[in-house]
Amino acid sequence: MLKSSIVFRAGLGVGLFFTLCFIALENSVLTSLELGIISGWSVGCLVQWWQIDQKPESTETFEIEAIADNLSGILAKSKLLPPASKSTPRPTQATTLLGWIFKRNKN
Repeated sequence: MLKSSIVFRAGLGVGLFFTLCFIALENSVLTSLELGIISGWSVGCLVQWWQIDQKPESTETFEIEAIADNLSGILAKSKLLPPASKSTPRPTQATTLLGWIFKRNKN
């Protein structure tokens, strides 16, 4: 079960923060205090409802490196990537500045 001290500390901290923010925005002290109490109470309810202090039941680790090594093979098999060609085709565009100049003057 959730400890009430965590709920109290979260609600008090947020309530104090909102109270100071409303005072900094030049609201009256009474209005700032009321809005701070409302915000602190609502955050306390949320913390208690979410049960934030509980740890996950399973601490399973994932092997990301094993998946990343074979990612291109998996994507090629699922047809998300085109398969790698065996030979590299000749470039159809000029790869250097001189190649571009001579190709342009050829036309």
